[in-house]
Amino acid sequence: MSKYHSGELAVQKLAGVQAQASRMSGSFYSELPAAARQFVEERNFAAITWHDQSKRLWITPLSGQSGFLRVRDEQTLECDLTNCAAPLLQSRNFANDPVALVLMDFAGRRRMRVIGEANCQDKLIVTVNRAYGNCPKYIQKREPAESLEDGTGVTTAQKSEDKSYLDEKMQALINSADTFFIGSYAAEGGADASHRGGAPGFVSADEHTVRWTDYPGNNMFNTLGNIQASRETALLFLDFETGAGLALNGNIETFMPSVAGQPAAKETAFKVENAKFLPRALALSWNLVEYSPFN
Repeated sequence: MSKYHSGELAVQKLAGVQAQASRMSGSFYSELPAAARQFVEERNFAAITWHDQSKRLWITPLSGQSGFLRVRDEQTLECDLTNCAAPLLQSRNFANDPVALVLMDFAGRRRMRVIGEANCQDKLIVTVNRAYGNCPKYIQKREPAESLEDGTGVTTAQKSEDKSYLDEKMQALINSADTFFIGSYAAEGGADASHRGGAPGFVSADEHTVRWTDYPGNNMFNTLGNIQASRETALLFLDFETGAGLALNGNIETFMPSVAGQPAAKETAFKVENAKFLPRALALSWNLVEYSPFN
């Protein structure tokens, strides 16, 4: 029985990489091995995909000093929302809701994805259904610079600026980005959180649309497989120097997978439905050390 859902299988077939994807499925874990548990607890940044009370999809950052993410056991993560920057999540009560995280080690160019379900007790509790690592491609090397906290261990809460379009400030953040995060969901496979990177300019925006080309990756097509099943998608852009962020909800209008050795793929077009500018999205500012050699 395949470890991929029908949307992922359809995109793998379209790209002609079924055999490669089948081999990669061996990297999936239904629980967190020891190395993964250590990786989680050392992290100071993650992006989480989730649905709000209106069932709209979002991907937002979790950041702080190492330790705000902990492993209770091999299948359970906990996040202390009172000790990290978690914009938009503070008032969300989860009850077995699908979520996904991508945990980033920018300095080491490592990342790990976790798919599961969330509950809120005194903390955000994530039950792990699947966990796996990703390759280092397109991760810009960054190191934490300074705390943006308010002295109590968390960043000062600031109301988001909500719009149905991208104003000039939002467009400027996107057009200068070398990194963004993408959240997707399919009923068969659950939520997904993933990373995208490239040289500044690889993603662009106007008032209503964000465009980029997906570069060749691991051939599993988890994100595009979810988009094949459901076009609703979420994007997250960050200003790593100031700590500001931009969370977008909308729909993918066009996409085409990119495969190494084949002609450049058709660009992906994302239509903005909801835009939330987050004046303080991060607990830390980050310095860029160097761009990825894959850019």
